Amino acid sequence: MVGKFIGIGVGPGDPELITIKAVKALQTADIICIPKANIDKPSLAVTMIQSILEERRVKPEMWELIFPMTKDDISNQELWDKNANLIAQKVSMDKTVVFITLGDPMFYSTFIYLYQSLQENHPNVILEITPGVSAFNACATSARIPLAEKEELITVIPSELDEKLVEQAAKCSENLVFIKCAYRLKELAPVLKRAGFKDNSIIAIVRRCSMPNETVTVGKLCDVLNWNVNEDYFTIAIVKKKYIINNKGNVVRSDE
Repeated sequence: MVGKFIGIGVGPGDPELITIKAVKALQTADIICIPKANIDKPSLAVTMIQSILEERRVKPEMWELIFPMTKDDISNQELWDKNANLIAQKVSMDKTVVFITLGDPMFYSTFIYLYQSLQENHPNVILEITPGVSAFNACATSARIPLAEKEELITVIPSELDEKLVEQAAKCSENLVFIKCAYRLKELAPVLKRAGFKDNSIIAIVRRCSMPNETVTVGKLCDVLNWNVNEDYFTIAIVKKKYIINNKGNVVRSDE
């Protein structure tokens, strides 16, 4: 038996969206690592794999790894290195260690920093990565609007991007995805209009995608000012320049 470390994306929220490959790894892992920003907060990722764990005859060790959501790069790096050392030690004992993360492990994920630390400090550790369904892909499905087609560009906007950079990106792209920052849309609506989006450009806001309490709101960009857009980490917005809602309330493509 040879130990290894596997990063697994468990998808956006629906346990049925976890890949078969990820399920197989979770069924046999010796240790499952759970990243948490706060020790007192429950892990959504754990609830998504609960049924898989319940079916196991031999239960795995469960490690809660705490990574505070701060911008202190030095302290954060120390935490990544510390946890990478723990993981490397277990792998050297021929253990299979799995790290679960929402969405995809290589897309704005805490896994990336742990992966980099292991690569740098423990190059002999066998590393595997199992992709997961990214939340923005699932949101497009829930809203039933395409993310992009033909030669269209798509741009992903992270949480605290400066307004000027948002405007610059919006001028060059037909499709925008706002992750972790949908609550800013009221202030950003005028910025998008300056960049060429129209009042009737279609916008979809999806909260807690694929979860039991999912909500989907689709309308015009100008409607956002009247919407109740709460600050929620699990909210994503998609805005499309070439799709509009016409006077009849129908979603149509506009290449004007």
